[in-house]
Amino acid sequence: MTLFGLRVTLPVTLRPRQSGVGGRGEGHKKDGSAEVPARLPATVLVMPLGEVSRAQVEAIVVQHFGTGVDLEWFDRAVLRGSVARVAASLLGLWRREFAAAVLVAPDLQQSRLRITSLLLALAPARHKCRLDLRGTREPFSTPAHLAHYGAAIVRHLAACAAARVLGEPLLHLVDRVLRPRRIALRRPRRILYLRSQLWLGLAGGGSVAHTAGVIGGLEQAGVAVQVVSSDGLPGVNVPTDVIQPEMWFDGRLRELEDVAYNVAFGVAAWRTARRTPAQLIYQRHTAFNCTGAVLSRLLRVPLVLEFNSSELWKGQYWGGLHYRRVAALVERINLRAADGVVVVSEVLRTQLIAQGVGADKILVNPNAVDPLVFGPHVDGSAVRRRLGLAPSDVVIGFSGTFGLWHGIPSLAAVLPFTLEARPNVRWLLIGNGPLRRLVEEVVEEHGLHASVLLPGLVPHGEMPGYLAACDVLVSPHGRQADGGEFFGSPTKLFEYMATGRAIVASAVGQIADVLRDGETALLVPPDEPAALGAAIVRLIDDAPLRSRLGEQAREVAVARHTWRQNAERLLGSLR
Repeated sequence: MTLFGLRVTLPVTLRPRQSGVGGRGEGHKKDGSAEVPARLPATVLVMPLGEVSRAQVEAIVVQHFGTGVDLEWFDRAVLRGSVARVAASLLGLWRREFAAAVLVAPDLQQSRLRITSLLLALAPARHKCRLDLRGTREPFSTPAHLAHYGAAIVRHLAACAAARVLGEPLLHLVDRVLRPRRIALRRPRRILYLRSQLWLGLAGGGSVAHTAGVIGGLEQAGVAVQVVSSDGLPGVNVPTDVIQPEMWFDGRLRELEDVAYNVAFGVAAWRTARRTPAQLIYQRHTAFNCTGAVLSRLLRVPLVLEFNSSELWKGQYWGGLHYRRVAALVERINLRAADGVVVVSEVLRTQLIAQGVGADKILVNPNAVDPLVFGPHVDGSAVRRRLGLAPSDVVIGFSGTFGLWHGIPSLAAVLPFTLEARPNVRWLLIGNGPLRRLVEEVVEEHGLHASVLLPGLVPHGEMPGYLAACDVLVSPHGRQADGGEFFGSPTKLFEYMATGRAIVASAVGQIADVLRDGETALLVPPDEPAALGAAIVRLIDDAPLRSRLGEQAREVAVARHTWRQNAERLLGSLR
């Protein structure tokens, strides 16, 4: 066969295949025979990276190699095992023969591929290449790759090593130097907004909506905002300096990258602040970044810290946090250095006071919505047509992260109940996350594919149309993982209200404070699918009730919960 212009001789061997690394994937043999043929077809070792499905990878590989090849899948999980397991897996791999090895990623421009592409160096194949889902194809040579990226690889590994060795001692030093202070607070004309999250490429979700809403509200209040961010911000139209972080790893190494990012992000924020002086620094708290704390002292300007949750709490109850001592240091530094702390709920305020944060510097400022963007004036008919929803269908909608925080177990449990009770109903579940599989399993088990739509994560700019396509909107938040009171302020709650659609929500925390049962929503106990399902069926059957609840919820959102009002509360606290 011809492979990328190179003549490849198919391996001739009677040796049966060994699973080696990752096991045998689905090949393209037509006879299905278990007998080992005298001449095996060409075998391509496939190394998938990133958030891509096996079906996507197989389609792109077959597109480039043709259908006359077998595919063998490399499982990167074996590289995270014990030394003995890794060695045995690699030895099994090196005993193999492949016509070619191919690495497939979402986008070959990703910086992490500088090091992860070296997986191809492990493959026993003469012909190697890289593909991405955009159709890009590149040949791969280990010497050429190291010649081009070797310096960057060494530099980044050195930065991670320095973060591991020096990060905690330096943070202890910062903690000793930065003390609470008394500084004059006044309404600023210009704010430097710092967003340092290593969540890149997000087009939708609560954090995206919140960031755009806060900045937009400040603009409406007449404040000039300059942003320094780790990524482009959808819905934000103010001057933004994007400082792209180097993100090559996962787990512990990702956290070290986050610690090291303080340097690049801090230098960039300093330069921006010197170029465009601001009267106040506003930073969204993250687990490992204290740029705002340091910069506010160097520039002698106030710091307001937006504290949406404790990263330590999330790490303890949701997992995923490895360097907890470092995160605890950063959290303490940021809270002590801040001249003002903004939280989204009274529960968070109470928690911070218990930790020693002065009550006089904490502002409770719930999330909000732009009623000019979300509202009854938005036409959802185009979305309904695109999704195959009939005008007569009653559509139950949900948007959010598919996690415990958003009550996904209850949501999954209620799907078959509502569809059995009212077969003409359709579900529109917008978003993605770790527990989406629970919903997919229920859909598969009960044969609900025709009635449950899962469009995935929707760009926030398209969300008004998707919510307008629904008749009932659901917010089934569950109890806190530690048994405590719900401390969140869901952005989607206010978007639901502004849309003017009927709402069914869990009676937890701020949700129960903002909504009134029977007036602006139907409230149900958390983690009780039967109650949730009964409330949904009630609204399916009662169109006048849906209309009344939606209208009254919209009125409350416009009167009390706009981003302009959110900004004015913040600015008013600074006088």
